[in-house]
Amino acid sequence: MITKNFLNIAIITCSLALFTSCSEEDEHDHSGECPPCHLAFPDGDGGEYMYHITNAAGGEEFCGDELEDAESNTFYFEVPAGQTLTCSDGGHPIGEGQYGPGADTTITPTGRLYEVHCEDHGSH
Repeated sequence: MITKNFLNIAIITCSLALFTSCSEEDEHDHSGECPPCHLAFPDGDGGEYMYHITNAAGGEEFCGDELEDAESNTFYFEVPAGQTLTCSDGGHPIGEGQYGPGADTTITPTGRLYEVHCEDHGSH
């Protein structure tokens, strides 16, 4: 009887430890992370065209709330009037408009086809 009670207590204790240690972490906790982000557009060959984007201050790193915003489904990067953004391979320029999942398709009809990727993040 004592062995059975001990076994039950051990199973319950291990189960509690397992459930608390394996609880889902917040995948959007970006404290201390400041990666660069880019727009990605499929190239038709399984790769992507990559366009480096800047944060609100003009820098390359996206930190904290700004990183969380960049990875959200409402974010878009705006190329100002009269300017273009050139792919990292030196070609395929895109003109003024909004690009990203939150783009207004009345402004840039293909803008939502561009994804925003930030380094070291699996979900975009």
